[in-house]
Amino acid sequence: MSLQNYEIAILLKMYDERIIGKSSYVSLQKVKSKIHWQKIATSYKTRKSFDEIVRKLVKRKLLSDDGKSMAVLYLDKFGVDFIIAHLDQNRNAISDLESKLSGD
Repeated sequence: MSLQNYEIAILLKMYDERIIGKSSYVSLQKVKSKIHWQKIATSYKTRKSFDEIVRKLVKRKLLSDDGKSMAVLYLDKFGVDFIIAHLDQNRNAISDLESKLSGD
């Protein structure tokens, strides 16, 4: 499964913000705010909408909307597994993302 860098950035930020599992699902707008979607979109120069990207990630079972038609969102088990594997290979992934988003 090949993901775009901005998709990985979304998953990393959700993991970093602890938006994981049913007990911590939040509204789509709150997720956009917490992960700083505008910074991600600008940094990765994507023209796709946040809704379009997360729908794709939900279809791939990396995120879940708990059957609520995108009203809520959280990292699913496969999403967490993907991020843990990604962090095993790239230990500085979160700090690298933070510096990219801050413009350093």
